[in-house]
Amino acid sequence: MKRLFIFDLDGMILDTIEDSFNCVNQVLVEFNIAPYEADYRTMHYPTFRKYLNDNNAGKKTQVYSRYIEVFANHPLDNTKAFDGMTDVLCKLQQLGVILAICSNRDEKVVKKLTKRFFKDIDFKYISGFRRGVPDKPDPFRLNQIIESEGAEKSEVIYFGDKDADIKVAENAGVDLVLVTYGQGSPEDYASTYPLRVIDKPEEIMELINEGIIHI
Repeated sequence: MKRLFIFDLDGMILDTIEDSFNCVNQVLVEFNIAPYEADYRTMHYPTFRKYLNDNNAGKKTQVYSRYIEVFANHPLDNTKAFDGMTDVLCKLQQLGVILAICSNRDEKVVKKLTKRFFKDIDFKYISGFRRGVPDKPDPFRLNQIIESEGAEKSEVIYFGDKDADIKVAENAGVDLVLVTYGQGSPEDYASTYPLRVIDKPEEIMELINEGIIHI
């Protein structure tokens, strides 16, 4: 029986890719680094991540600190909940499951985004990037949520969209549902670890109705 549903944020419940991509390139230019030239809609995320790391623009750099600042103050005109996602979260809430978020985005920004885009959803736990705390795919923060709720691993299901989500679920020893509408890659969808790979948020409820996810 699953009673704790933990969600990734970007690419899973919230479509931030266009605004995020534009903010990254703005900051790269500020640091005299060539912007990443790709179509954000078809971008191969591992290649993008490698580009940032190769150009000293990864998470442990001043570039990332500046990105957090720029994104936090951006109007986010292109950011929105994925179609059907809010309705699914409302239904899950009505069913009485515990909802949580575990994201690699800055925790203060995650809380701000959650308040803005999911004001009717009660996420009991919201965990994001914090300096000095291991990030996904390290299972540290995912396990923190599970332990805080006093849940068994068998009572947890995690939802994500890309390689780090597969790895963190596997590292934590919890079941995973992977989605194809986010920032994942073909090699992610071919993984044998996810319980299911789905194409739209509404399929979460179908998995419950079919008894694949027991609550």
